[in-house]
Amino acid sequence: MDELKPCPFCGGEGKVSFKDYRFIGYNGLGDKKVSYRVQVICKKCRSRGKPIITGGLINPNPYISVWGNNYNPVSEICKKETNLFRKFVEEAIEAWNRRAGEEEQDG
Repeated sequence: MDELKPCPFCGGEGKVSFKDYRFIGYNGLGDKKVSYRVQVICKKCRSRGKPIITGGLINPNPYISVWGNNYNPVSEICKKETNLFRKFVEEAIEAWNRRAGEEEQDG
């Protein structure tokens, strides 16, 4: 599901993007809770897919997930962050890959 279609406007390559969306507060242990905006952005023309907003996540670091810049495949922390963000990234990729005029197929 991680395969991105080319940009519908320029044919460029898309990339999953993470942006701090909202600071939510701290939990009872003093851990920071943040929500992120996850979306696909074209590297060429900067077109953006539908943003997916995460719920409040405790101490998230999407940049060490498989879609980030600092992923280390042997790190347990990186694997944890990948699992934490997977459902949001899959939803963002699905939104990016959806094209106007395409009919939903019931596999």
